[in-house]
Order: sequence, then C-alpha cells, then structure tokens
Amino acid sequence: MVVEFYAEWTIPYISVTAASTATVGIMENMGQGEGLNVFSGTDSVSRYFDPDNLPLLPLVEIPSKLNPLRNEKVRIYAKMLTAHPALNVKALPALNMLRNEPSAASKSVVEASSGSTVLSLAMAARALYGNDNVCAYVTNKKPSDQLRLLRLFGLKIALYGGLAQQEPHDPKGIMSRLRRLAKADENICYLGQYDNDQNWKSHERWTGRQIWKQIPKVNVFCTTVGTGGCITGTGLYLKSQNPSVKNVGVCNVFGDPTPGPRHFPGFESSNFPWRETIDDFEEVSSVASYGMSMQLCREGIVAGPSSGEGLCGLIQYLEKMRISGRLSELADPETGEISCVFICCDLPYQYLDGYFDRLPESQFPPILNQVLLGCDQDKYSESWILSTRQAARMLSCSNQRKQRLRECKRRSNQTRMADVRQRTFRTRFLDLRQREDFETEHIPQSMSSPLKSLTPAIRDLFGNPETLHMIWTGLQSKFIQGEKELSPKKLPIVILCYDGDTSQMATSILRAKGYTAFSVCGGFCALKRFTPTRKLGDGDE
Repeated sequence: MVVEFYAEWTIPYISVTAASTATVGIMENMGQGEGLNVFSGTDSVSRYFDPDNLPLLPLVEIPSKLNPLRNEKVRIYAKMLTAHPALNVKALPALNMLRNEPSAASKSVVEASSGSTVLSLAMAARALYGNDNVCAYVTNKKPSDQLRLLRLFGLKIALYGGLAQQEPHDPKGIMSRLRRLAKADENICYLGQYDNDQNWKSHERWTGRQIWKQIPKVNVFCTTVGTGGCITGTGLYLKSQNPSVKNVGVCNVFGDPTPGPRHFPGFESSNFPWRETIDDFEEVSSVASYGMSMQLCREGIVAGPSSGEGLCGLIQYLEKMRISGRLSELADPETGEISCVFICCDLPYQYLDGYFDRLPESQFPPILNQVLLGCDQDKYSESWILSTRQAARMLSCSNQRKQRLRECKRRSNQTRMADVRQRTFRTRFLDLRQREDFETEHIPQSMSSPLKSLTPAIRDLFGNPETLHMIWTGLQSKFIQGEKELSPKKLPIVILCYDGDTSQMATSILRAKGYTAFSVCGGFCALKRFTPTRKLGDGDE
C-alpha cells in the first residue's frame, strides 16, 4: 500500500493503488477514532445518534443586528441542538430514556406528543432496538400537515379531544390516562417525558457539559420551558461548575401558546429539581417568538418558534437587568463581557402556517406575478409533448383510414359523416390558430378551432404573466363551451398552436378534465416541416 502525506492535511492520502480492503479498514478506523464522522456496521445509526460519537454541537454567536445589547459587552450564542441527527432538542432525552428502559425494545412505546419528542422517540427506538412500534397521542386540533409528518416517520397516531396542551398531572388528562394504560398493559411502554428523570439527566450529561467545554465563561443560560428537562439538566451542570451562572426559563404567555413551551401554571407542578436551578422566568408572546425565529432564519441560524421564544426571553431578561442598573452584576470580572447561551430547540418547517397566521403581511417579501396564482394550476408533463416525428406518425396512421372514410361519404349525410369521422380517425388534431392562418396552411384532417386571444405575435407565453392569464382564461372558456369539438376522452387528441406553448397549456387543462391530450414540440410551425400541409379546399373533408 502506498501512502503519501501532504503537509496541509492531518490525515494520510491513500493511493488508489492500495488494496480496497485495506482502504476500507483504514477509513473505518479513522471514522471511529479520528473524528471523520463516518459510521459503519450493523449499529451505525445507533452510534450516529449517540452524542458521545459526534463532534460538539455548534455554538454560534448571533449577528449584532439581533443583539440590542452588543454595545453593552453582551455576547449571545445559539446552542444548535438542531444539529443533532434528529434535528431537535428532544433527541437527547429520547435517547437517554430509551437506553434506560430496555423493555422498550419489545413493547409498544407511547407518548403524549405531536412534535419533537415523539419523532425523536420513533427514530431512536428504531436505531437502538429496531422497534418501529411507536404511537403518538396527539390533539385532534393538530393541523393535517403535521399529522402527515408523524406518519411519514412511521408513527401510529391516536387522537384525543379537549385541551390541546394538558397539565401533566391532571387525573383526567392524556398523560394520566397513558400512565394508567401502561400500568394495566404489560405490552405498553410509557416513558413519560414529564416524569422521567432521564429527561433532564440527558441535558446534564450532554448539553451542559458541551456548553461548558465550548465557553467556560458562560454567565447566563436561557431556554424555553416545556417539560423542564433542558433548563433543569443544563442549568444544574452549569451551576455545578460556576454557581454564579444565571439560568433563565422562558414560558408561553397564558392562553397564547407557542408550540413546545408551556405557560408557567402548566409547568409549575413538575417534579424535576427546577426550583434549585432556575433563577428567573420570562414570558414571551407567540407573535414575538415567531418574529424572532424568522429573523434568526434570515440571518442563517435556522430555528423554529420556540427557539425564537428563548432568544426573546433572554433579551427581555437582560434589558430588565440593564434598566435596573444591574447588568454589570452578570459580567465576567476579568473580561467585563456577559456571555449568554440560549438553546435552538427546533426548526421552522413544520410551523410555517403559524408565521403567516401571526405576523403581518408587511414582514414578508412580496410575491411577484401573483396573477399566476389564479390560473394555470393544472399539472404539466413532458410525456404529453410529442416530438414532430411522433406527431407525424400519428397523423400517418390516421391517413391510412382515409379510404374507408371516402367510401362512407358517398352514402352519408353530414351528420352521419361526423360520426364516421370520429370512429375512423383514431387521433384528432385540433388547431387553435386564427382562421385565416388555418385557411392559408394546415395539417390534413385537422380541425380549426380558433382561440380568439391567440396570435402569431405572442412570444414566450410562459414569460409574460398577463398574456399567460389571458390565454388560460380563453382556453378555459373554450373548453367549457366547445366540448363538441373534442374527441371522446379515451381517444387521443393533438392540440396545435403556432409555437407549442399554448397547446401545452391546453393539453394541461384537457388532461385535468380527463382527455387524452397531447401537444407538439414547436407547434404547427415545427410540424409542417415533417408532414404535407394543405390550404382550405385542397381535398379537405
């Protein structure tokens, strides 16, 4: 095996002349021992989910434009728990709870969650135990797209009614019902994120340790409060390293929920040791949470509404300290700086409707050419566009039946002729060009059906929104009023226009109505080079 070293690299370049088995062996060792982030073998996904096998999750200072206290020597960092393979803060509790409950390997795992927790449980249960039997107990008020997301990840869904966010220890609530269900059925495993100490201990083990390793001079830690696991576990670890660290919990405003966090009355009964950990609480409205999340996303820190709530709560706390003249109490005595960390818990994608429901339209860039949202919405397919050669062959097949039509013509009246034409020519050609252009030149056996708004002067139909809307409106009217011109839905019909664009749109509309329609690439102008054309009266039937 030939190994060459390059000064700027920290790993050897392995020559392509090396034996493949040796290469694979070295790469596996590097992946596991030298931080190359390569996971292989039967337990690859399990190890991939384990934070001990991953680089430290990023800690990113937010841009100064989002930090109104930057001139006061306040530095704010986002701890990106969304960078874990499961993409959310609940990955760590899910992993820790499952690891400490081996019976979950062979039972049906149930959890009252419609978001990060149950998604993480589903992924981690498969990764650790190969168990795909996970059921999410979800409020029946959940939007359908979020229910589809759960099903996409293989979760069973059981709906419940009443309050969407229920108090964890309400004897009539969903969590109490699940406790009773697990107690009565030995095949049910209810990990209970609100009661399970492995929830907060996961953050003591991983989140707190990582933050302290990354920024040992941290002065303020802040995160939203849902189960309380993150604020409790992370806060306990940071205080164990430096008792002067301030831990700030952020809650929803009562009656104004942001997905994930809870209002304080819904959290207060938690049995986690939060009282010895949390120094202050802040409340943040959903509008402020979504707005800050949007700003973070636009600056490149992709984070959901509960992440925005955490940052808002942190800034509120710092502003109160500044106004009261106490901000300096938080500063590091050596540097004079105040280093703050908040948690990015989630991503924005499953909450998109919430941004547009809560934030004013003025905060979003406009959509140009909005006229197109009201037209041309049917499906297009390249398979419906005939090449000129394909169209010419279809025309040739129709012409082969011409003699039979002529024989019928001698003994049929005009009405009978229409019926015979329809049965004889298996493919029909419908020409949308203006009548005078059709009379000058057209494809044999094609039928003229002029679209009033269509002229040879129209160029780049799909690049001109107003013209597109005009043509689409005309086609809609034509096909509603002129269905007699169309062939039976099962028989092919080829639509012709000048350049192929309008016929593509016509084909899309007709396909949506159930017709077997086609257009021709390049339209009549291209097709006429491959097939003879006629003037009106030159033997037309």
